[in-house]
Amino acid sequence: MPRVAVGNATRIWEVNVHWPLYSQCGIWDPRGRGVDIWECICDHDSTVGTQPPNASYWRYITRR
Repeated sequence: MPRVAVGNATRIWEVNVHWPLYSQCGIWDPRGRGVDIWECICDHDSTVGTQPPNASYWRYITRR
């Protein structure tokens, strides 16, 4: 897998947002006490059910 840069201003995933291809979002993981970073692999408008870890829309990158 190629290395992907994670921006300092990575947006938190929300409903009713347009996610363009290759945009990134962060999801808080309370168990791991960190933020998982995901990359959009399919241009879409977010709705319940399209959030990470839905593999149809997102690819896991790393944890911060």
